[in-house]
Amino acid sequence: MSDDDSYRVLSRKELARELRKQAYQKAKERRAKDPRVLAMKEAARQQRREVYQRVKAQRKEAAARAKTDREQKRVEERAAADEELMKLLRFATKGSTAAN
Repeated sequence: MSDDDSYRVLSRKELARELRKQAYQKAKERRAKDPRVLAMKEAARQQRREVYQRVKAQRKEAAARAKTDREQKRVEERAAADEELMKLLRFATKGSTAAN
């Protein structure tokens, strides 16, 4: 009978530990069914979702701004390069009769 724990005599320390464990399990079950706790959990979930959506939108806007900035910079660089090329072409064609 030493293998079966149900018939074993518990010391006060073991009994106290077992009672604490049972009290914890009961409280856990009560919290799982408590409407206030469920409402708090749902409110926290909703708040996390809203924060996530807000941050996601901010990231998307920042990415769009960065893309337009890159495109604008590329357009400006290309315009500057085209202007330099046109200067070289004007200089090279100044003496030719084709420009006259």
